[in-house]
Amino acid sequence: MIVKEVISDTDSVYNYMQDEIVLGYLEIRLVDGVIDIMNLFVSEDQRKKGIATSLMNEMIEKEDYNRIMLEVNENNNEAIRLYTKLGFKEISFRERYYDEDTALIMEKVK
Repeated sequence: MIVKEVISDTDSVYNYMQDEIVLGYLEIRLVDGVIDIMNLFVSEDQRKKGIATSLMNEMIEKEDYNRIMLEVNENNNEAIRLYTKLGFKEISFRERYYDEDTALIMEKVK
């Protein structure tokens, strides 16, 4: 079950719950029609079960947005595959954003 928790006028968290335990969550900030993905996390023992995809799809379906932005480590191939599958495109990058690693900036336009 996915439960949305409103933190403030701009910030929300989607929690993926099972038996009242959070297995994963998606933190977002929505300002002027643009969603910034702040954090997407799934417990290590729960990965590769579709939880991240479910959280992202729930947010995409429920939120009123023009575009969604995120940054992802260039070496996080699983996350990049997920975002690409969901229609995100790489639009820029930030060198050494994650210590020595580059951040890819990705966007999904509605």
